[in-house]
Amino acid sequence: MNFRFFPQLGARCYQTLLWFVTGVSLFLVSPALAEAAGAVGGAPMQFLLVHGEMGQCRADSTCPDWISAEGQIMADTPRKLQKILKQVGNRKLPVVVSSPGGDVKAAMEMARIIRKQKLSIAVGHTRSRACPYAEPICSAAFAKDGSITGQPFSDGAICFSACPLFFAGGVQRVSSPFALLGVHQITTTYSEVRVQYRTEYEMVDGRRKIISKKEIGRKFVGKYDTTKLDKAQRTRLVSFLDKMGVDRGLVDLMLGTDPNGIHLLSQMDALRLKLTTELADADALVSARNCKENQSISDCVAPAPSTTAAPMTSASAMAGK
Repeated sequence: MNFRFFPQLGARCYQTLLWFVTGVSLFLVSPALAEAAGAVGGAPMQFLLVHGEMGQCRADSTCPDWISAEGQIMADTPRKLQKILKQVGNRKLPVVVSSPGGDVKAAMEMARIIRKQKLSIAVGHTRSRACPYAEPICSAAFAKDGSITGQPFSDGAICFSACPLFFAGGVQRVSSPFALLGVHQITTTYSEVRVQYRTEYEMVDGRRKIISKKEIGRKFVGKYDTTKLDKAQRTRLVSFLDKMGVDRGLVDLMLGTDPNGIHLLSQMDALRLKLTTELADADALVSARNCKENQSISDCVAPAPSTTAAPMTSASAMAGK
């Protein structure tokens, strides 16, 4: 026997369901991975196309270009990275990064982007000669198209917290002794929200058949942070590092370091963990030309312009007279 929906019965069902939802509908919103200490309050990461103006190549206009990436990694930073890569087209320009960290999910997404494009990366800053020493990139440095001219340098550059995950995406990865690479625990932030629903249903053969369900109220209750990674989160992190070619030992260093501190990686430790691929600095990386796969950066750095005059042919000698 089928029981149809009657107004009186519907009202009673609605009231009972609303009381139940109001009482117990506290749940956890999907966790968002967030950076712990250090990056909060930093300026969002900015990507710039840089035209080199180093002394050894400025005279004959043979200086290389690169992409500057400086600032905190935010949820929308991967979109900005895609935009600058679209701007540079098919050119495989190196990335020079300095960042206190930020959003872990975004950092991993950016790593996959630059790995797909087979780009290299270095920890470093960019400085323009048009700017004061204390402000390496200033408004005076910008051209009409948004690019700048500049020089790479390593002193004082950092890649902390979530930044090494972005850094791991480079096919060649270098960091100078004058730059700092560091990791710490990932902090997961959970938000608690109370939600009310209005549900209408009818009874069919003694069972409730839902006709409609609509959210009618939502209230933020609070949030809390934890540094504990569940099994699925750890598996995803380890799998990511495996694909990037970085040793899993980096995960142990991350999980063993308090989020209010930083475990600084020496050049040799970074090399042992395969976080860096060789000993070099930002200047060497951007100066390299057409490096082949597995070729050392030092082997493909463009030679400095020769200061020795080439011998004149008889034709050129005559033209000079």
